[in-house]
Parts: sequence; structure tokens; C-alpha cells
Amino acid sequence: MDTVKDILLMIDANKDSIFLVFCIIFHYLSIKKCFWKAGKNRVGLFFLALLCFPYTVYLISFCAVSFPLKIIRTSGLIGRTGFIMISAPVSTVLYIVLIFLLSDLAGKWLKVPDRRLVTFVSLMYSVVISSFFKNPLDTGGDDWAFAVTVNICGWFLALCIAVVLLYCFVIKALSRMTVREQAVNSKLFTVPLGIFTFLYNQFSLIILYYSDDKPFGNVEAFFFIIFSDIILFFFIWAFYVIIKNINATNEALEAKDLAAEMAAEEARIEADLSIAKSIQLSALPNIFPPFPERKDFELFASMNAAREVGGDFYDFYMLDRDKLGFLIADVSGKGIPAAMFMMKGKTIIKGLAENGQSPGEVFTTANEKLCEGNDAELFVTAWMGFLDLKTGLVHVANAGHNPPVLIRDGRAEYVVFKPGLMLAGMEGMIYKDQTMQLQKGDILYLYTDGVTEAMDEDEDQYGEDRLIKLLSFGENYPAPSGDNGVAGAVCTLVKADVDSFVKDAEQSDDITMLCVRFLGDSQR
Repeated sequence: MDTVKDILLMIDANKDSIFLVFCIIFHYLSIKKCFWKAGKNRVGLFFLALLCFPYTVYLISFCAVSFPLKIIRTSGLIGRTGFIMISAPVSTVLYIVLIFLLSDLAGKWLKVPDRRLVTFVSLMYSVVISSFFKNPLDTGGDDWAFAVTVNICGWFLALCIAVVLLYCFVIKALSRMTVREQAVNSKLFTVPLGIFTFLYNQFSLIILYYSDDKPFGNVEAFFFIIFSDIILFFFIWAFYVIIKNINATNEALEAKDLAAEMAAEEARIEADLSIAKSIQLSALPNIFPPFPERKDFELFASMNAAREVGGDFYDFYMLDRDKLGFLIADVSGKGIPAAMFMMKGKTIIKGLAENGQSPGEVFTTANEKLCEGNDAELFVTAWMGFLDLKTGLVHVANAGHNPPVLIRDGRAEYVVFKPGLMLAGMEGMIYKDQTMQLQKGDILYLYTDGVTEAMDEDEDQYGEDRLIKLLSFGENYPAPSGDNGVAGAVCTLVKADVDSFVKDAEQSDDITMLCVRFLGDSQR
């Protein structure tokens, strides 16, 4: 029994020293985690931790005040009560001031960011340490084992609470703020904590002072221990609430940073898409009139993508001196995939057309090539015509595209051909040539479904009937649009009418159109 008693009393007698070492280590780790990158100037940082360590500063301030006052007390000028009433507040104030000064000077010397927060860490640990410096227990009485055991268990329990809540919550939260280089108003932490430290120390000293004048047995010691731990618990809980607010601030800052990162990424994507759009538009013929020396036809085309890049495209080229090839197409889908497929389709079709194949043969071969490796299962609707500029005869192939509009003598009507399946829809498809005859002055207007399916805010479509009604000019043909002639004026008129119809509604699909006016009587 005596051996157990000796062990318990030895642990109780030395627990403050053990905790002091433990607290120094965590004080150092706290400062390192908050204010220093790993591996840099560990010696200087450890010196900072020791210099600003609460117990070190406390000894300095206590000695600086108590020695002169003891000399005065020896001379009989003040009594024991006066000594306590003067030394307690003065030493505590000096203690807090020294922590502020030393933290600031040492932090400035080591170039620690937000060095005032070193003060916060030091003051925080000072309250924790103060709660563990209690009078040794009375070894007399029958209840010594209970009192000592409770004291040791309470000490370990409070130690765990202090380490977990203060280090894992407080230090982690502050570390997140300092690592992210967010400005921290340290006065919000240090000033309230300095006041709390002052009041806590005074309260503890007063209790110890009066306990010396009374019988101080195990029961009184037990209640004093519990009472001190309750004070510590409320202190820790208060700072837990504060740190929850810090964490909320961190989360708000992180959300703000995430939003900024997303905005930057979005800006980068928009810039990339803008470049992609420029590349795509540059791949489409965009100089009008395209053949200014030709007086036997007018031609104009335009594309307005619903996104930065689209899947619609048009093309035209002189196949020989008297033959004009023209094409309009619509790739399924939107965005980059559709744009890439559009570039592939345009290149294949142009190469085949310039190689001397008819429109039906071009589509038949292009369909096979576009089906190869089409893992995205995209497809293309297209309408292609080869216009004989001497006779006005047009050889046509249609791969599931909208019928064009023929405007003749002021009347507009759809030219319906038997359509084939869209390109890249199925291998082995055969597309046949069909013909139509243009007369002098006839206008052939080609478009994608972005025109007829344009929707207003009520989700009503522009529609095919409205397009026919608009293009039925009668005697009021639109005035020629500069060098682009009536063909350019027709495209401009349709685009303006579509915009007027949809108003502020978001464009849902690419709007692409191509207009050819056959004039005949070639002057070449």
C-alpha cells in the first residue's frame, strides 16, 4: 500500500513539471505550424517559442515585481495582504506586456508573418498552464488515495481536452488562415485573451491566498481542483466557439477563392473557345463578294454560333470556269466536339467535290469516311448543289437537310427533294443526284434549322411559314446590300427578322444561311 501511495504522490508532485515540458513542446509546434515553413531556421523558431513561452515570461515578471516588494515588506512598510494585492496585478500586467513585446520583437527578428498571433498562442497556453499549477495534496487522512487519484485523473483529462481543443482546433484554424496568407486582426484574439488571463490569474491567486489561512485538507483541495478545471473548461469552450467562427470565415474565404479560381478557369476556357471560334470562322469562306469578277451570280453566307464554337458550316468553290459548288450543313450537338467534326466533314467534302465527283458521289464517299472512328456518334445533315452558270441547271444531293427556299418572281416556295439519310448515320448509304432548273434572277436560299426553330421567350418557334412569308417579296425585293447584292440583302433581312422575333431569348442553336442569286448572261 505504501508503494502505491508513494507512486501516486510522486506523480502528483511532478505532474506540473511533466506538463510544463509537454506544453513547451506543443507551444513550439503551434508556432511552427502557424508561422513557419517546415525545415527553416528551427533553432531560431525554438528560441522564439522559449522566449515567448508563458512560464518563462511569468518567472521574469514575477521576479521583477516580487523581489523589490519583498524588500519593502521586510522593512515593514506593507503587510502580507498588501504584498498580494500589489504584486498580483502588477506582475500579471507586466507578464502580459512582456509577452506582447517579446512576441513582436522576436517575430520581427525572425520575419514571422502575423507575429502578433504568437502572442495569442502564448496567452492561450498561459491560461492552460495556470490551471495545472495547484497546491500539493495533503497526504494525511483516510481519503488520500481517492483525492490523489482524482487529481491525477482530472489532470490527464484536462490535459487531453486542452491539447485536442486548443491545438487541433485553434492552431489548425489559424494555420489555415496564415498559410493562405489571409489578413488576421490579431487584436480580436489577443486583447480579450489578455483580459481573461489577467482576471484568471487574480482569481487563482486570491483563492490560494485565502486557502493558506485555513485548514486545507483533501476535500477542499478536491473541490478547488474541480473548480479550476471547470473554469478551464469554460475557457476552452469559449475559444472553441471562436474557432468555429474562424473556421466559418475560412470556409467563406475558401469558397471565395474557389469562386475566383472557377472564374479564372472559366475566363481561360472562354479565351480558348474564343481562339477556337476564330480558327473555325477562319476556316469558313468569309470574304464577300467571294468572286467579285463574276457577274453571272451573287453569293453570300453567314454563320452565328449559339456558343463560342458551333457545328454548322457552309462552303462554296468554283469547280471549273462555269460550275459553282455550294454547300450548307449542320452537325449534331454543340461545342468543341461538333466543331471538330464539322472541320473534318468540311475538309472531306471539299476534297471530294474538287476531285470531280458529283454531289451524290461526294455524299456517298463522305458518309463512309465520316462513319470511320465516329465513337461520339455525331452526324451531319447537308444540302449540296453544283450550279451550271451557263444553263442554270443545279445538280443536288440532300442528306437529311432542310429544304431550301426558291424565290422566283417575288414568290417563295420550298424546293423539296427526296432526302437521303444524314451523313455518318449509317455505313453503305448511296446518295443520288437530283436536278432543278434556275431561271435568270432566281434566288436560292439555304439555311439550317437554327433559323426556323429559333424560339422567343415563350418558346414559340420562328417557323417555316413565317420564313416563306418573309421571303415572298412580290415587287418589293430588298435593296442590294453593297457589293453583296440582293443575295446579301436576303440573308441580312432574315437574320434581322429572326432577331426581332426572339428578342431577348437566348439563342438555342447555330444560325447559318447561304444565298445564291443566278443572274445568267455571264460577262467573264
